[in-house]
Amino acid sequence: MEKQKKIKRCASDRVLITIFYILVAIFAIVCLYPLLLAIGTSFADEASVTVNGYRVIPKKFSLSAYQMILGSMGKNLLNAYTVTIGVTVFGTLLSVLISAAFAYVLTVREFKPKGALNMFLYIPMIFSAGLLPWYIMCTKYYHLTDSFLALVLPCCMNAFNVFLLRNFFKSIPEELAEAAKIDGANYLCIFRVIYFPLAKVGLVTVGLFYALSYWNDYYLSLMFINKQNMYPLQYYLYNMLSNVQFMANQANASLGYNINIPLETTKMATICVTVGPIILLYPFAQKYITKGVIVGAVKG
Repeated sequence: MEKQKKIKRCASDRVLITIFYILVAIFAIVCLYPLLLAIGTSFADEASVTVNGYRVIPKKFSLSAYQMILGSMGKNLLNAYTVTIGVTVFGTLLSVLISAAFAYVLTVREFKPKGALNMFLYIPMIFSAGLLPWYIMCTKYYHLTDSFLALVLPCCMNAFNVFLLRNFFKSIPEELAEAAKIDGANYLCIFRVIYFPLAKVGLVTVGLFYALSYWNDYYLSLMFINKQNMYPLQYYLYNMLSNVQFMANQANASLGYNINIPLETTKMATICVTVGPIILLYPFAQKYITKGVIVGAVKG
């Protein structure tokens, strides 16, 4: 078996590729440095941070920030994680299903009202009815106050993600659907058997977009949730940081007390607690995200 001949690059190409690699490496370091800074500061002593500032490698190691988060408030943190994971999983599955079904309808040639549905989807991307009508509708008519669905339904469909999926579905050859119709398949069967599996890249990409949205959301809980046992992770950490800030201010204002509240290190620790699961998830979906965004943006 003959060995494949390697393509020889000229000197200018090698120099250009080397420059590209250097630029990408610098960009990666710039993006990674804030995360490393947050991780290093979260394991530092509060007094050391006050004197030396934020450092990737702390001068004085301490677990006081994590002890404050996971110690007496560990049970509440675990409950907030449970709520957030439940909202993220259920909300992502529901959102992907609704968005995929809506996008599929927009690609069916025989469906005459699809032009009106396109406008119905496009107009809210530009104009908004305002916060007050939306809040009244969700609380007075849908009764979403202190409800699990309050953290899911208001954001269960995003117009941009629907258009992205529509472009994916348009890239699938129509001959496959026509052949299925000849065999007696209805539209639901065509969507379930043909379009849904073939658009796996787009579905994973949109699913990750929805998952990030649900995971990082605190606004819906701020608007609709009053019960502490239903706080998601982001809103719980927001309240916890507010309490830590208050305690730190009270300690500084008090006379005769030597209380060291780990304020700055607690802020960095909350960042690590929040972004940790997403960082672990991202490498598994990276290839789908890269391919999905490129295909969804170009085709259609």
